[in-house]
Amino acid sequence: MRHRILFSLSILLCLFVATSLSAQATRTWVSGVGDDANPCSRTAPCKTFAGAISKTATCGEISVLDPGGFGVVTITKSITIDGTGTKASITNALSNGITINITVSDACNTVILRNLDVNGGSNSVANLGLTGIRLLGSIATNLHIEHVAIAHQLRGVDIAPAVAQSRVFMKDVDIRHTTTHGIDVRPNAGLQVRLSFEDVTSRNSAGDGLRVGNDVRGTIANSAFQGNNNGVNVVNNTSIVMLADTVISQNITNGLINGGTATTLLDGCSVTNNGTGILNNTGGTVFGFANNAIAGNATDVTGAAVTTTAHP
Repeated sequence: MRHRILFSLSILLCLFVATSLSAQATRTWVSGVGDDANPCSRTAPCKTFAGAISKTATCGEISVLDPGGFGVVTITKSITIDGTGTKASITNALSNGITINITVSDACNTVILRNLDVNGGSNSVANLGLTGIRLLGSIATNLHIEHVAIAHQLRGVDIAPAVAQSRVFMKDVDIRHTTTHGIDVRPNAGLQVRLSFEDVTSRNSAGDGLRVGNDVRGTIANSAFQGNNNGVNVVNNTSIVMLADTVISQNITNGLINGGTATTLLDGCSVTNNGTGILNNTGGTVFGFANNAIAGNATDVTGAAVTTTAHP
């Protein structure tokens, strides 16, 4: 009798495990008229990203069927969220829109966010979104942000992992109206983060369009930082940032701030119509390849002059 009971329990356990595994699909779907009680299939989609993520396998993808607001979401595993072909949005007044916080390594350690609109708008400045997209976590994560618009936040993108060697790739990202910073890269001291930005626009920030703190290596190309308090602020702590074919203009206080132990390289950039074009703090170095336009600012350069060097 005891053997029969054990055998029956084993069968039930196998069925439970099989059911649990089958509940996570490689690809799931959300719809503005979906229901989170659904299995998130193409024909029975979920309502929110948060509802779909628990039913999506690690390294899988959540796709969007039709326009809608799909709610804030916390991501704790590798996933792709893709709103291609629809108006896929998140409204996040007084909260974070998308939080990435991976604490257990998986097969990919990669999050891809594509074709999304994150809006913290409200009828009060006090009720704006906290952060459009926030990267935390204790596992080095590859974060890809592609074709995303972020508006009305304290911070547009906040990069603050608690581990070294996270990588952030941004392409065709538009950030508007932030009250702290547009993009804030602030890993803990000594934890290097690598950035690769292409066609990124950050404007209308009460702080910095892009703020780079602690140990960061970054390449920012074909981008624009306009109409902020400061355009780009490479704070210090051995950060090295390359700005290529990038416009820094119409920023109220400074176009580019280069910190005391920072290095910034300018290649084909336009720095114009700012309060101070470049503020180069003592101990910092700004290199230029003689193909930059630094002119038309109230003061073009304060501090050490730009060091002209031969183009590689």
